[in-house]
Amino acid sequence: MKLLSSYKTNRAAWAQGIFWLSYFLFEWLNTGAYLDNFRQSLFFILLNIPLLLAAGYWHLLVTIRHFLLSGKMLGFYVSLVAGILVFGSLRRFINYTYYYPAFIPMGLHKPLWYFPKIMAEAMQLHLVVGLFIAVDLVRHALQQQRLNETYRREKVSAEYRLLQSQVQPHFLFNTLNNLISVSMHQPGQVPYLLHRLAGLLSYQLHESHRTLVPITRELAYLTDYISLEKIRYGDRLDVQTNFQECELWTHLHIPPLLLLPFVENAFKHGASQTEEGCWIQLHVSQRGNRLVFSAENSVPEVVNETSTTGLGLNNLKQRLEILFPGTYELVTLQEEGQYLAVLKFDLY
Repeated sequence: MKLLSSYKTNRAAWAQGIFWLSYFLFEWLNTGAYLDNFRQSLFFILLNIPLLLAAGYWHLLVTIRHFLLSGKMLGFYVSLVAGILVFGSLRRFINYTYYYPAFIPMGLHKPLWYFPKIMAEAMQLHLVVGLFIAVDLVRHALQQQRLNETYRREKVSAEYRLLQSQVQPHFLFNTLNNLISVSMHQPGQVPYLLHRLAGLLSYQLHESHRTLVPITRELAYLTDYISLEKIRYGDRLDVQTNFQECELWTHLHIPPLLLLPFVENAFKHGASQTEEGCWIQLHVSQRGNRLVFSAENSVPEVVNETSTTGLGLNNLKQRLEILFPGTYELVTLQEEGQYLAVLKFDLY
């Protein structure tokens, strides 16, 4: 933190130093060319720049940062008016004492504490001070904007990692329920089921933390999950997919575990709720630079009122908002005896 703070301080010092150097060169060369006397111009700027620096940092550090940005409006107005009067008077005194006698004797015709001249000097000085403060505030605002964007990205990333991590226990909960059911009715299938479960957990352990995975790898994972679930339902479940047609899509990548909630819901709210024959159809296709994934399944005519979309789809919608804000399409449609979900999003 100390190193970061030192870096920010150095950047601010460099930016302010460049401003004052630029002002010095501009004022010297511009005024010197106008008067056709660079010696006079140099004398004037060297005489006044210490006062400019004092006024600039007084108003930046005290008037603006200490009072205005803290909401202390009374202190702000007092500091502003006092600064204008004090620094205007000092500039009048410096120019009247040192600059006018050397270069503009006519300026001595008015008295030293002539209020209109004091205000004129104050306005000329504070035009530069105002520009200095404006430049510094813009620089600070841009820096703050970059910091806010960095914090926002870090916050979104943390939220996404949390949502992604919730997929694993949710998946494990559903699979363990499946394991209990199979162990009760088909104990001979338990070793095979455990072997497939180990493969699925290995994928989640080694792949789910990645930003992107090949779509072929994700579809292979879904295929293994489906084969595991089919053990439980046996012949009364008909599952159709077109995943084999996508084996050549090795160049396409998607976020991991993005399609799993559709498959889980098709089993949980379709097959598991149906006593007789049931079916699930899963299809994936590419349209331009977008992937289209659809999951359609049978549902009982009388839906269990306690059945809900659960954590899976709610989690998925939040992940989609983070990954594809405003660009994805998610449509769900329930008709008599069937349920359809279609997801479209950009490919990487």
